[in-house]
Amino acid sequence: MAELINTPSQPKLKEDIVKKSLKSFNWVTLQKHLDTLDIEDDTVAELLGNIRRTTEFLLKRPDTKRETLRAEFVEKLAAYLSSKAGVAAGGNLRDLLQTIADIEAGYAEILRTLSATAASKMLPETQVSAALVRSASAFHELMAAMQSESKRRKVLTLQSFRLHRADGSEYSPDAVVSSITNISTMTLMLLGHQNKWFDPNGYLVIPALTNVTDEEVYRAGLTELLAASWRQWERMEQRCRYFEGELLIRHGDHLPEWAPKGANKAVEYLHISEGERFDYLANERLNDRLVQTFQEMSMQINMETSALGIAGPVSLPPKTFVSAQEAHSGVSLSEILGYSIVSDHNRTCGLRLVEWIRGYATLRCLSEERYQRDGRNGLCFSIDRAELHTILNCVGLKNGTADIFIDEASLRMSSRDLFDQPLIRMHGGSLHVFGPSLLTADPARLTLSSIGNRGAQLERKGKSFENDMLRFFKERGFDAKALKFTRDGREFEYDVLVPWDDHLFLFECKNRSLSGHNPVAAYNFTQNVVSAIEQVTRLTEGLKLNADVVLDRTGIDVTTKIIVPCILNSLPYAMTGDFDGTFVTDASGIRRFFQGRHVNIVAPHRWDQKITVLHRTAMKSIWSADEPTPTDLVAFLASPVALQILSGHLEVAHHIFGLGERSVVSVADLTHAEITPSSIARLFDVDEEWVARESKMVTSALQRERRKRQERMVRDADRAWRNSRTKSGGNKTSE
Repeated sequence: MAELINTPSQPKLKEDIVKKSLKSFNWVTLQKHLDTLDIEDDTVAELLGNIRRTTEFLLKRPDTKRETLRAEFVEKLAAYLSSKAGVAAGGNLRDLLQTIADIEAGYAEILRTLSATAASKMLPETQVSAALVRSASAFHELMAAMQSESKRRKVLTLQSFRLHRADGSEYSPDAVVSSITNISTMTLMLLGHQNKWFDPNGYLVIPALTNVTDEEVYRAGLTELLAASWRQWERMEQRCRYFEGELLIRHGDHLPEWAPKGANKAVEYLHISEGERFDYLANERLNDRLVQTFQEMSMQINMETSALGIAGPVSLPPKTFVSAQEAHSGVSLSEILGYSIVSDHNRTCGLRLVEWIRGYATLRCLSEERYQRDGRNGLCFSIDRAELHTILNCVGLKNGTADIFIDEASLRMSSRDLFDQPLIRMHGGSLHVFGPSLLTADPARLTLSSIGNRGAQLERKGKSFENDMLRFFKERGFDAKALKFTRDGREFEYDVLVPWDDHLFLFECKNRSLSGHNPVAAYNFTQNVVSAIEQVTRLTEGLKLNADVVLDRTGIDVTTKIIVPCILNSLPYAMTGDFDGTFVTDASGIRRFFQGRHVNIVAPHRWDQKITVLHRTAMKSIWSADEPTPTDLVAFLASPVALQILSGHLEVAHHIFGLGERSVVSVADLTHAEITPSSIARLFDVDEEWVARESKMVTSALQRERRKRQERMVRDADRAWRNSRTKSGGNKTSE
C-alpha cells in the first residue's frame, strides 16, 4: 500500500492549470505557471503523472492537427525540464512519451486491421444489425446453459455461480454477460466514430436496422473481435497510465513462449497494484451483498407475486413496485445510503432515486416480456420513443421525468457501457433496447453507476450516513458522539466517536461510489482514500492536542484512551492492515462484527420450484469470548473476514488477445474461484467432511419433508374425494 500514500501531501502544482494546458497543448500558460515554482524532483514527478493520466494528451485516433500541436508542446517542455531540473528529468519525460507512443500504436493497429476486414466492406447499417444479432445469440445460449445448470444443482451458490465447459474448465456467467455487453458497447462506439453517428449532444444515433444473413452475422464477428481487443487494450492502458504499470514489448526472435506461431510482436502487462486489488474486492463484495439481500427478501416476502408489472398504472414506492428486482433495489439502496430513498425528494441529474430505479426496473420488465414472447429475437428490439414515454409515465415517471430518464439511459460518447445506458437512439426517433444488459442487471447498481459516471453526488448521502452510524452504535449501548469545534482558527469535525473501555474509535464517514471495475474510477477512489487517511491523521492529532475541549464537550477523557482512527465507507470498501495507524473499513463490516460471534456460510437449498431454504454453518469465531471486546474489533479491522474469504479465492488470470494479424497481448488481471462451503472450510481450517455432512443432512431432511408433504397431499385429496362421494349419495367405498 506504500504506492498509494507515497504522493506529495501538498502538491505545488495547480492541477486545474496543468490539466487545461495539457488538454489544449498550451505551452505559454503552463510555462507561466511552472516559472512560479521550484522545479524539484517532486514537482517533475507530479507533472509527469498529470501527463500520464490526462486522457486528452493521448490520441486514440488519427488527428493530424492535434499531433502537430502536441509535438511542439512536448519539444518545448522537454527543453524546459532539462534546463530547470537536469538531463534526468528530460529522460523521464521521453520514457513516458514512449509509453504513450506504444499505447497509441496499439490503437492504430486495431484501426488498420478493422479497415481491412470483410466486415468493413458491408454497409454500416448491416454491420450494426449483424452485431446486435450476434449479441442476442450469445446471450440466449448463456441463458440456456444457466437454466440447465440450475436444474442440475441441489445447492445453489448464486454469489459465485459457475458454469462448466466440455473440457471441465469453469467460467462465470456474470463475466460472460459483462463481456457481451462490453463488446457490444465498443462495437457500437467504433462504428459510431467511423460513420460519424454521434449527434451534437454526444448521443449515438444509429440508422434503421436491416435483416441480415448468417454470412453477414459471421462477418460481423471480425468487427466484434476487434471491438473486444479495443476494449481490452483500453482497460489495460488505463491501468498502465493510472497505476504506474509497465508495458513489456518484444519483437521478432525475442517473443515469449505464450506468443502464437506467426506473431512478430508481443505486449505483456503483468502489474496488479494494491489499489486495484482492494478495488476488485470491494466491487465483488457489493455484488455479493446485493445477491444476498435479494435471497433474504425472497425468503421473507413473496416479491414475485406482489409485483404489479408494467401493464397498468403503478404509483411510485412505497405503496407499489413493478418487479421483485425493484423492491430489492429500493431496500438495498436505502441500506447502502443509510436513509430511506422513498423519503428523499432530492433530484440527482433530474430524477429522484425511486424514479431512477423505477425507470431501470421498467426497462427490465419490458425486456423480460419481449424475451419471453419472442425468444432470441426479443432480446434486442426497437420501440417508439413516444410509446416508451407512455409506459414510463404510466408507472410513475410523470411531469417530464420520463423524458429525463430516457435521455439519461441513452448511449452517448461518454457512456461507460450498455449497462448504464441500454437505450440506443435511431434515425426517425425510435429507440433500440439492448436486452442482454438489462435481463440480469440490478436497478440499484445501475442507478449508482450511472450517477457516478456523471460525476454527480447524492445530496442527502453524507449526513444521513453519519447519523445512521451514530444511531447504530447508540442502539448497542455505546455513548457515541459527534463533535465539532474550532481551536486557534483550525476547525475539527468528528463524525462518530465511540468510547469503549480503554479504547476510543474515531470513525470518519465517507460515501463515495465504487468504481464498477473501471480503472480510472478505481484510481480516483484510491486517491480519495489517501486524502482521507491524511485527514484522519490530522483529526487524531487534534483529539490529543485538544483533550480539554473533547472532555468538556463529550465527557471523554482522551488522555486515558487508545485512539483507533478509522475511515468508514458506506459501500463495502475495506483494506487489510493499517496505514499510518489508520484503518479503512466499511459499514457492512462493522455491522457484521456486532451481529454475532461466528461467521457463517449461508447455503441456499432448493425446496421446490418456488421456495429456497437458507442453511447457515458456523465457520469462524471473530470474538475471543461470548461477548466482543475492543481488541477483537481492532483485530477485525486489521483483517476483515469478508476480505479473508474473497482474498482466499483470488486468482490471477492471463488474458491473451490480438491487436492485428501478427501482434498479440497478454494481460494479468484478477478473478476469483467459486466460493463454496468446502472452499471456505479449507480456508478457515474447518473439517470439510463435517461441512459436507451438515449440507447432506439438510438436503436429506428437506427431501423427507417433501415426501411427507406429498403423502399428506395425497391423503387429503383422497379424503376429500371420499367425503364428496358420501355427501352426493354415491356408493361408499369398502375399506
